[in-house]
Amino acid sequence: MLRLKWISLLATLLLSLTAGAQQPQPAELAARLQTDRISLRYACTLTQDTPVKLSGTLLIQGECYRAIGNGVEIYCDGKDRWTVDPASKEVYIEPAGGLEELLAWKDSITELSLTEVKYLPLSDDLSAFRFDTASLDDAWVVTDLR
Repeated sequence: MLRLKWISLLATLLLSLTAGAQQPQPAELAARLQTDRISLRYACTLTQDTPVKLSGTLLIQGECYRAIGNGVEIYCDGKDRWTVDPASKEVYIEPAGGLEELLAWKDSITELSLTEVKYLPLSDDLSAFRFDTASLDDAWVVTDLR
């Protein structure tokens, strides 16, 4: 369930960046989404089922993103998505389906706040958007659904 909540959050954040919804600088964010690496802090409430407050950091470049917050880390290199729960020592690896798979959750997010927005140069180094499971010990459970 926590994975679905994080996917819901990411859907809303990415949709708001591309559509310009609920943003302090929507036109600028949308215009720079494909030309810059964007870093920001987010806070919101997920209202599906029991309301949950979420907050953390988001780094986006093109189809790649990294979200860290509330004890969960999500990495996506545009092809694969790693959902990492360090406390439970679990990693789920799934194919990344783009925004289309996420848009169904956009109405579940309220009180969205984006702060500390920074525009960084694009980089050919996409390692920030990948999670390396090779360094994990035997205590970790890695579920590869690709």
